[in-house]
Amino acid sequence: MKWLKKIFSREKASSAPSEPPPKLALSRVEEWLADRFAEPGFEDGARTLYASIERLARKLEGDLSALEAAEPGEDAPPRLLKAGTATRETVVRQMRVLVEKLAPPRRADQASAEEYHSAILKLLQNTVQKFGRAQRYTAALFPGEVEAIKSDLGSISRLLSDLSDLLQEREAGLGAYRGAASAASRVRERRGQIEALTAEISDGEALLALLRDQETGHQKEIEAWARSDEGMRMREEKRSLEEKMRERDQVEMSMRDLVAPLAKALNRAVKQDESDRIALQHREVFDLLSGSPTRALEGDVSGALFELRSKVDLLGLREKIRERVIEHIDHLQEDRPLQLLKARHAALTAEIELLEESLSKRGSETGRLRDERDQVRQKIPALEAGLEERRRSLALLEDRLSGDLSDLKARLEEIADGPIEVDPSL
Repeated sequence: MKWLKKIFSREKASSAPSEPPPKLALSRVEEWLADRFAEPGFEDGARTLYASIERLARKLEGDLSALEAAEPGEDAPPRLLKAGTATRETVVRQMRVLVEKLAPPRRADQASAEEYHSAILKLLQNTVQKFGRAQRYTAALFPGEVEAIKSDLGSISRLLSDLSDLLQEREAGLGAYRGAASAASRVRERRGQIEALTAEISDGEALLALLRDQETGHQKEIEAWARSDEGMRMREEKRSLEEKMRERDQVEMSMRDLVAPLAKALNRAVKQDESDRIALQHREVFDLLSGSPTRALEGDVSGALFELRSKVDLLGLREKIRERVIEHIDHLQEDRPLQLLKARHAALTAEIELLEESLSKRGSETGRLRDERDQVRQKIPALEAGLEERRRSLALLEDRLSGDLSDLKARLEEIADGPIEVDPSL
């Protein structure tokens, strides 16, 4: 993990503070964020507002009862008395609908609060609109009682505004949470890319060393050939042939192991193709993948894998199996392990054929060894160029990781309201 130390060292300040800031492991960032943005504070605020709304609902009910029981003045004109009494019933009926709906939800989480706020706000707006049309005569006949109801409605509106402010504050905090969580995800993804590329470089360097060793080995064989007799040559070639055949068997076993997780999906797809429930464009490849992955890999299986992934939802697989199949197909397409095994299998097959031909002909050994040496030599420049390209890509990824770490650190420090260090190696 030397590259992590190198990247992380870029994030340290040039001069050490008197007390080192707290260090947070990258693997714990989301847990840390979840602790920071837990809902107790929001729920306490919501329940406080709910309690106030419940008290107002009871007061509004009391004011409605007072309106129902109120007696008009003795000097009220007959027409006003008739109109005001009629509209009083309408006002009370409308207000009682609002009172019933004002009961807060049992839960005080954000989703419940948002749903409650939206529903009550719409109801209050409709109620106020209808109340405005109906209350004119009632207010003229019972001014004190109607004024009390108006005051109740105003108080409810203010409490809903307070609830809206609480929700907005919560959403703003969640925005910071989502931003930091996304930044942490980018760092993890970048770190994974760097680890994968570092492994590729390591493998490439090992292969380069192997090729150079093979080149030296071939040269030595050429030199030794002139000093060896036929029996020594035969024993050496037989031993090499047996090793490569065993290795090729292992490669073929690895191919079968890589295709095995898709067996149920492949069989199901073939059966549904046979029954015309689906139409497969790569039916022959499906059959080969099920029975002989090595033969299937003689061609290109990428189209078959893409088709299988596109039809996996039609195969009636259980959810867990379907998810595993999709995940494995993505692995085969993105990481290309089958292609790597195919390349290794092809290389082994070519070497085996060369050995078998040499043993069969029992001659021209020096020429064959020179050809093998030259083949190895031809691979070396391309491999060296590929390694150099990967090293440049690695340096670019490391720079990007440095920027991602800086972004994550800044977001976490804003949330923590203080300095904090992120350890990407943990």
